[in-house]
Amino acid sequence: MQYALITDLHSSLSDTRAVLTAIQRTAPQAIVFSLGDVHECHIGKKRAKRYTFEEIEQVVTLDPDFLKLLFFETLLGNQEERLFSLIPTGVSHYLDQLRSSDRTKQTDSALFIHGDQLKWSYDLTPDTSSYPDRLLFFGHSHVRGLFKEGKRLTVHHDIPISIKRGRYAINVGPVLVEREWLLYDTTTETITFYRAK
Repeated sequence: MQYALITDLHSSLSDTRAVLTAIQRTAPQAIVFSLGDVHECHIGKKRAKRYTFEEIEQVVTLDPDFLKLLFFETLLGNQEERLFSLIPTGVSHYLDQLRSSDRTKQTDSALFIHGDQLKWSYDLTPDTSSYPDRLLFFGHSHVRGLFKEGKRLTVHHDIPISIKRGRYAINVGPVLVEREWLLYDTTTETITFYRAK
């Protein structure tokens, strides 16, 4: 089975369209799966503490053209969590459906999370010690990365990397601006980082 993993779209129509087109071209049989932060919340964390809801457009832009691209399953990221805390139930049918999405997904071989659950160092190295899973996939930091047994490895685009032995933490990289995505092949036990044009 192949997964085309994406994360941190932040409502970017052009970047999301470019990545989904690249996935269709490169791995049309892959299951597209998002690790969260599909949407951008217009209200920052500090302002959210004192924000009183008035209208949805102040909080999020639900562009119909962008929404048409969202055919895939997604986890909830911190952006979605903030949206749900600010927008009452019943305001948006789409958001109400999204509320039922999970924060994590577990398969036989891997755990998928958004990444805001991790503790991050100043150089954006994640502390994954509280996650014993052999394969941990995440996003959130907007910096792609591969860590084996806690040590950062150098990665290049378009080159399959074997993940058969050892414990790996894999930061997929953001769709927003960088247009990155990752192909995870459970049969060959490889990952390949990609960047759409």
